Amino acid sequence: MKRGTILIFAAAVAAFGARAENVQQPPAPAAAPPAPASEAPAALSQSKFLGLLYSEIARHTPPENKAGAGDVAASFHVNAQGKIDKVVIEKTTSAAHAEIVKKILASVQAPPPPGGSFDVSQSFKFH
Repeated sequence: MKRGTILIFAAAVAAFGARAENVQQPPAPAAAPPAPASEAPAALSQSKFLGLLYSEIARHTPPENKAGAGDVAASFHVNAQGKIDKVVIEKTTSAAHAEIVKKILASVQAPPPPGGSFDVSQSFKFH
């Protein structure tokens, strides 16, 4: 099972009231809306998978939140079925912001990642 740590940027999330910040890797080019996991191709490239993952995170990010402005840095694991598990909040402005990110990530269903699974780190900025 291939595992890689990926620092991601999801520019599309900014349109929903939060944005993920890139620490290391530039964003993937804009992709078509993600297909449900059951319709995803058998073998995705890493960049295509990340594009689909970014889109799913953006789709599940609420446009507004009751916690107001804040930051969260989170690490998580995408399992072989494309479900996010093992979420770790590395840094947060408040417990409320951390809970928002946990809910966002719990609702994401990505296609199966290449190599079986991925470890990902992402920062969220809420406005």
